[in-house]
Amino acid sequence: MGVKTAITLKEVSSILSCTILTPTEHGVSDSVYLTDRGVLKLFESASTDAILEERNLLLNLSALPVTKHSSNVFFLQKKPCVLYEKLNGQSLENANENHIIQMAGFMRRFHAQTAGLTSINTPLFESSRLQSLIHQTNYLPFQEIFDSFDLQFSRDGVIHGDLFLDNVLFENDELSGVFDFIEACEGDFLFDLAVVAISWCLEEKNYYAKINLLLTHYNSNIKFREFVPYMRYALLYYATSRYINHRDYQSLLAKITLLDTHPKGSM
Repeated sequence: MGVKTAITLKEVSSILSCTILTPTEHGVSDSVYLTDRGVLKLFESASTDAILEERNLLLNLSALPVTKHSSNVFFLQKKPCVLYEKLNGQSLENANENHIIQMAGFMRRFHAQTAGLTSINTPLFESSRLQSLIHQTNYLPFQEIFDSFDLQFSRDGVIHGDLFLDNVLFENDELSGVFDFIEACEGDFLFDLAVVAISWCLEEKNYYAKINLLLTHYNSNIKFREFVPYMRYALLYYATSRYINHRDYQSLLAKITLLDTHPKGSM
């Protein structure tokens, strides 16, 4: 994904006094640029209120390795923008056991900080919204999987909901930063953890051990078989979202099949 809104150094430098402006491929929904002052994000759809909500959440999480706003909200081409502190490190292509243990620890501390918090943001990941998205696709396999669920989600507090590998940085094999909290909303902590599981753990090899490692170091008492519906739901949610946005969804459906064919005796 490239930037959606092209801006010039001249437009930015009068506000931020920067001398470098480099477009990135990181933004999926928004336009992201690197500057010598930090990371500039131009929001394509988020409101000023949502950006301020993110700022307040990040202030609450300041003891954790999360990104921080380093400017007030400003506007370019009538769209809201924020400068973020630049985090060190790179995203992973694949997660090993050490990475998973560190991420489990982050999730445990993150959820401890956000338990009981409320948010002005729409609760994106609840079943009523997923059903609405599936109706948009008119794709029968999504509906069939959705109809198989018997999950009752809680609103445990504020969740990230999108902690795939590309939203977390590591430096020298140490977790150095987590970012993209703009759509953080009220939700179920086990769903939030399931998103981590499907991205960080659910590969063909050793996924059962990796998922149990995640659960153990998160300090969850949930068993693998009880966690499977949350992972299936997270896979369906993001498969549906990717289908709507013309991105690869088949690989996520394949992971549902992988879970469905998991030997029952090892659960």
